[in-house]
Amino acid sequence: MNCIRCGSDRVSCQIVSDVKTKHRGCIGWVFWILLAICTCGLILIIPAITNSRTKTRHHTVALCQSCGKRWRV
Repeated sequence: MNCIRCGSDRVSCQIVSDVKTKHRGCIGWVFWILLAICTCGLILIIPAITNSRTKTRHHTVALCQSCGKRWRV
């Protein structure tokens, strides 16, 4: 594989992970707090505080060792 920018053959491939964490919004927090207050139960608010969703996507990136150009493969 050759570099797109400089034409060098010193190219390495890497696997890159993009991690996105989605937390509850303000309305979700208010809902869970009101639910905990109405039922007077701490058990209902603990999952809301610790709940978050994580998405991970992997893609391969080529990196030129000469000029530093990165591109998706």
